[in-house]
Amino acid sequence: MIVKMIVCDIDGTLVTDKEKKIPTANIEVLKKAQAMGILVTIASGRVPSSLSDYATTLGILEHCPYVIGSNGGAVLNLKTKEYVYDEIISYQDTLWAINIVREFGHDFYLAPLNEQEAYVSQASIIKDDLFLFRNTDIKAIVLDWNEIPQMRKVVISCHDEQKQNWLRQQIAVSKTLRTEVTGYGFIEIIPKNVNKWQGILKLIEVLKHKENCHLDSDEIMCFGDQMNDYEMIKNSKYGIALANATPQLKEVAFAVTEKDNNAAGIADYLYKTILK
Repeated sequence: MIVKMIVCDIDGTLVTDKEKKIPTANIEVLKKAQAMGILVTIASGRVPSSLSDYATTLGILEHCPYVIGSNGGAVLNLKTKEYVYDEIISYQDTLWAINIVREFGHDFYLAPLNEQEAYVSQASIIKDDLFLFRNTDIKAIVLDWNEIPQMRKVVISCHDEQKQNWLRQQIAVSKTLRTEVTGYGFIEIIPKNVNKWQGILKLIEVLKHKENCHLDSDEIMCFGDQMNDYEMIKNSKYGIALANATPQLKEVAFAVTEKDNNAAGIADYLYKTILK
């Protein structure tokens, strides 16, 4: 088993469910991996700039300053603040998607290119669980329908599976957009070509051309738990599903951890395999 880079999802994978903190065992094992020359990075559905604290905790900036955010739609150099890859939704597609979501009847928010802001469909969302950035410094702005900026994604909160399926069917007719169920009742509308595995492939290219670091795609180990991790778990040679992962993810995984995210499943697996 030759592994030169480890890629970790955050929620439900790297961090605990309640406190959203990285278990000490995960921090220690990932720092040990980096000391051995293995690169470590994060691939999350969150906006890239919000990953800085986790990256700092893991010591990633000292070895690989790049993180993958927006479910693979953006790769950010946290040191220089440069986006080396950034996939956005066109203005026309944003309007089309928003109109469908309004018909859907659920509140939503939009993630613009300016990551210090988030546009919400109505003010009440700011105090609701839908507003994912409520614990950050990101400013929530009620959307002005006459001034819609460029967006990376549209996010909707819906726990009703039947309603989720309706929305996914409506978006499925688009040639440029698709839906991603990220878990915890959230659905994202994102560019069709965006997924975490594509984000990883973009990062491999960046490392080659900007850092003179040559990696093969079969030297990547990925950890995930939800369906927005599906492509990277299925396509990476060593796609590892957490014990708490969805059944669909476990089916395509190279292996499944014995412990879940709350019990530092990543550390347990790495200590029993490449770091034993």
